[in-house]
Amino acid sequence: MYADVILPLPLPGFFTYRIPEILVDEAAVGKRALVPFGKSRFYAAVIRRIHEQKPQHYAAKEILSVLDELPVVNQIQLSFWEWIADYYLSTCGEVMAVALPSAFKLASETKVELHPDFSGDISSLSAKEVCIVEALDQKKTLSIGQVEKILQKNYVVSQIKNLIEKGVVSICEEVTERYTPRKENFLLLAPAYASDLHALSDVLEALEVSSRTQSQADVLLLLIADLNKKKTDCLRKSEFLKHEQVTEGKLSTLVKKGIVVVQSMEISRLQEFERKQTPESIRLSSCQQQALNEIKEKFLTHDKVLLHGVTGSGKTEIYIKLIQETIQAGKQVLYLLPEIALTMQIINRLRAYFGNEVGVYHSHFNDMERIEIWNITLKKGERDYKIILGARSAIFLPFVNLGLIIIDEEHDYSYKQFDPGPRYNARDAAIVLAGLHGAKVCLGTATPSLESYFNARKNKYALVSLFQRYGDLQLPQIRLIDVRKERRDKRMHSHYTQTLLTAIEQALLRKEQVILFQNRRGFSVHLECKLCGYIPHCKNCDVTLTYHKHPGKMRCHYCSYTDTIPAGCPQCGHPLLDMHGFGTEKVEEEIRVFFPDARIARLDHDSTQAKQAYSRILDDFENQKTDILIGTQMVTKGLDFDNVSVVGILNADNMLHYPDFRSLERSFQLMMQVSGRAGRKNKQGLVLIQTNHPGHEVFEYLRNNDYYTLFNRLLKERMMFRYPPLFRLVKVTLKHRKSSILETGSSELAESLRLRLGSAVLGPEYPLISRINNYYRKDILIKLSVDKQLRDNKSFIVEQIRNLSRNPVCKSIFVHVDVDPYG
Repeated sequence: MYADVILPLPLPGFFTYRIPEILVDEAAVGKRALVPFGKSRFYAAVIRRIHEQKPQHYAAKEILSVLDELPVVNQIQLSFWEWIADYYLSTCGEVMAVALPSAFKLASETKVELHPDFSGDISSLSAKEVCIVEALDQKKTLSIGQVEKILQKNYVVSQIKNLIEKGVVSICEEVTERYTPRKENFLLLAPAYASDLHALSDVLEALEVSSRTQSQADVLLLLIADLNKKKTDCLRKSEFLKHEQVTEGKLSTLVKKGIVVVQSMEISRLQEFERKQTPESIRLSSCQQQALNEIKEKFLTHDKVLLHGVTGSGKTEIYIKLIQETIQAGKQVLYLLPEIALTMQIINRLRAYFGNEVGVYHSHFNDMERIEIWNITLKKGERDYKIILGARSAIFLPFVNLGLIIIDEEHDYSYKQFDPGPRYNARDAAIVLAGLHGAKVCLGTATPSLESYFNARKNKYALVSLFQRYGDLQLPQIRLIDVRKERRDKRMHSHYTQTLLTAIEQALLRKEQVILFQNRRGFSVHLECKLCGYIPHCKNCDVTLTYHKHPGKMRCHYCSYTDTIPAGCPQCGHPLLDMHGFGTEKVEEEIRVFFPDARIARLDHDSTQAKQAYSRILDDFENQKTDILIGTQMVTKGLDFDNVSVVGILNADNMLHYPDFRSLERSFQLMMQVSGRAGRKNKQGLVLIQTNHPGHEVFEYLRNNDYYTLFNRLLKERMMFRYPPLFRLVKVTLKHRKSSILETGSSELAESLRLRLGSAVLGPEYPLISRINNYYRKDILIKLSVDKQLRDNKSFIVEQIRNLSRNPVCKSIFVHVDVDPYG
């Protein structure tokens, strides 16, 4: 018997291994198998197919062991992986690498050990070599990283190689299982007393006879009371020790006497939650009920429905009703959100209605927690998640009976994965996943992506509209502030107009909250010498360094290089460097000066590095412990705060003038979404937009909430210039440390692509940032018609890239392919 397996490596195709007779009964599709690969490495591969076809051109190596009792990946997942690899021009190995939790992806680690024939003579060894031998006497094996720490240097291959040649050490490969269940000690009554009340009564009387053992009797009585109160036969030892009268010594004595037993048990790392109310308690408005009825009606003829509902219209309540009906039918639900920050609020709302039936899955969980969620989704064990809520990685969970996928904020750019590959869009992939399961999809947003609205217009999706805010509240009033005029009238205070500051002050006096949106983090965009114009740049990338005041450093947002603030200009010695531009960190500092009594918080990438930082900042704002929330686009995405009356967009122009064919669409979406945070419960909100170009067309669309006109205008433009959704884009990025080799390779690839695709191939061109992390970059953009030749054309692109790698001059060029590169 033979098995085709998927290895977590960016290599095309499957790899065939022979299944030893002893493992034939254990091997099954979807299980992990430990296999040798190359000369000495070992990997945990996923079995894709079992067959009897012996490889023709090579002798198949043997599978070493099967790692799982039950499959960790199901057949639908494997088909889904293959679709992603095929559509996004990647490999199944790359998909496996991003799909499985890290603890499932075992790979051998090179270890150093003493050679069995080593005599122990160290007289001919150098001092550093002796250090390695002495460490091996203590630990028996050392990883390469441990040897580097011992010698306090980064490159130790030469020392290890010398020791191998001298017969002192040898190399081995070691594989260790990363996942370990969490265990905790529990207390139980010994079997003799748990089932015999008379025996238990006798032992209590015996303990109460003496004053020396009375305290033990008290502890035993307390344990019995706790077990009865919780209606269980075991109790966590750590929990029981919290009682004042219970000590480790008294408990140990009861254990030694055989009255109490301590038993180690597996426990979950995941919290449990109680249901606080039922979905039946939700009272929908007439508009919401009509939308819900339309969705259910459309599901009879369409598998995919686009819910176009304005901000604050109550889409979440409609989702909850759909979820309830799906789980009552015995099926699972996947609820996708674009940002981890957004999951925090929705988690609490869903758990209030569904309790422990809700599971959460995203990258802020550690490996052990992610595997537990994976196993629960696969229905291994007692717990059962009927609803999974998560960011884009949640599409890879092993659903067994998926009935509904909800894609909230479906327009959001964060659904797109960039690095590492495969560079998939979770929204589009989720629709394919639903098709594999025979599930329904509900896409919801106030600002649909052009692709989704286009699909609705073409009747691929059904369309349901909800244009009335819950409680008949009006949409926020949008007011434009002409920054040029304010500057002429001397009504600017740093980066803030007097109109904006007055609105914030009035909101604070009314005990209302404010959100300020600035889509750039850091303190200052860059520093510049007033005299000679010198600007500090990243030494690894072609970008300026952003000044971050909190750590007091300049930082590159592409490679994370940091540098100290120079005391003066390094070029001319001038003592002053001016700050240009402003980010959220500077806004926070300056707003504190204007409103010293206000409670201010910042929500951006820098302020949310800790695991609980998202929830802490949002909980404080929701509970009105924060008056002003300053943030990047994290504050625009579906958050629901009752008391926000004013939203300020501090610089609308940097979004409008970004060189991207989607800049108008994205600007409209971002500003409409952040505007929707205002006035959601009590009264009409106010949105103030600071701009140098108040006559720009996007503001007219915003004020009238006129998505339909914007859609028609953009669709004509996309047709004229051959852009999505009418055409498909493929971006090929080439990277190399030497610009001359990159020039040669990129030109050669572009010319080979033009042989078949002609004028559809644009470039190669340097992107806006032509060097990142010391790699020069060039892009080739390919515009493909959506027709029968699309698949063949994509295959042709892959073939030409493989041909380039066969060229001796160009084989060291890194090539990345991104299908649908702009989301």
